[in-house]
Amino acid sequence: MSSMTSSSSQGLGSTAFLAVGGAPPAATLRGSRSPPSTELRSRGTGSLLGRPQVTAHGTPAFWAALAASLPLAAPLAAGRKGRKEKRRSATRASLVSLRATDTDTDTDVDLVTQLQLEASKLRAEVVGLEGEREEQLQRDRLALFESFDLDGDGAIDDQELRLGLSGLGLEVDGLELDGPKATKIRQALDKNGDGKLQLEEFDLQAVRNLMEEWRVEERAADLAARAEERQSKELEAEKQAEQEKYASLPVRNDDVGLPTRLASVLAYLLPLMDVLRYGLFFAVLFPVLQVPFSYLDLISQVIGLFPFGLGYLALLLGMQELVKNTELPNLLRFNLRQAVILDFALLLPGLLGQVVSFVAEQAQVEVPMSAELGFAVNGVVFVLIWACVGYSTVSSLLGVTPAGIPYISEKAGAEINDTRPSDDGGSDKV
Repeated sequence: MSSMTSSSSQGLGSTAFLAVGGAPPAATLRGSRSPPSTELRSRGTGSLLGRPQVTAHGTPAFWAALAASLPLAAPLAAGRKGRKEKRRSATRASLVSLRATDTDTDTDVDLVTQLQLEASKLRAEVVGLEGEREEQLQRDRLALFESFDLDGDGAIDDQELRLGLSGLGLEVDGLELDGPKATKIRQALDKNGDGKLQLEEFDLQAVRNLMEEWRVEERAADLAARAEERQSKELEAEKQAEQEKYASLPVRNDDVGLPTRLASVLAYLLPLMDVLRYGLFFAVLFPVLQVPFSYLDLISQVIGLFPFGLGYLALLLGMQELVKNTELPNLLRFNLRQAVILDFALLLPGLLGQVVSFVAEQAQVEVPMSAELGFAVNGVVFVLIWACVGYSTVSSLLGVTPAGIPYISEKAGAEINDTRPSDDGGSDKV
């Protein structure tokens, strides 16, 4: 400990002399008693530190200043030594890092080279295995071909192909291959067309694919046949149900006697009474029409005696009920229904006129309507209804169903299509 203190004191002493502005004589440092130098000029450092200026090394003031400088010199020396140690440590760390980097680089290069060598070996092994596998496949193919070639002539005919495939258990939908199927397989594989299969033409996988296509085609054909059969059965069932329903219908009454004909004509009195209001001016133009118009008006007045139009309503409902009676003659039922439809058709002109008047009134527009135009419209309606009634009357008197009026006759026939015709026939079928 005393030696460490002594060396530290000597080192710090030299630093302290620098701090006070000079260096002591050699004799003084060695402990000589020779007289000190005569004078030491004062320096700025001593003045700044606030310490007394030293003029001679041998004076007590000089040694006091030296002692005061020691605390300042120790940190300076320690800092200088620490910086040197840090520089040495940094240098050693750099050298170690460089050596480690060189070592890592060499290691990576060696690893990449080793991996490349391993990859080359693996590729070589794969190529070798593929070659061996190809050779094995060729040997197996040759052995299989020889097992099919029963006569050893180097070719496979249809019979040998059928026996060989049957021996392998290859079937089509559970059935063994027959001669025609074996011939089709041979024709599909026979590229040179010599009627036999050589080794280069023999391909068992192609045979399997062809047989699988046959399976798919046969299954599709079977499904189509089943679907067609099912559809045929459904159609047959529908037809049978329709026949049973038709057989359950009551037999049509095809009576066309005189009472039936006259009753069929009388059914058209209903539309004739309703159309009178459209043809009054015809009675003025043709006086011959005044007599039938008078009788029709009389019948209309009798029916109109019932309040609220109940007479016409009862007549319509009664005619409809007669139409539903399947025991009545078919001719009468048809004319009753057609007369009702004609009577309803007369409502359209009046309804159309009311709609036009309402729209014009709401839009506050006056619709020009001359007397000549009104007579023309009424005349068209009157003539059409009389023409339909005249056609139906003549046909009914002849015992023929009047089914020639467009749309109206079609609707009338659909309403009475609830009977089946009799065997002997009668009036025209509706």
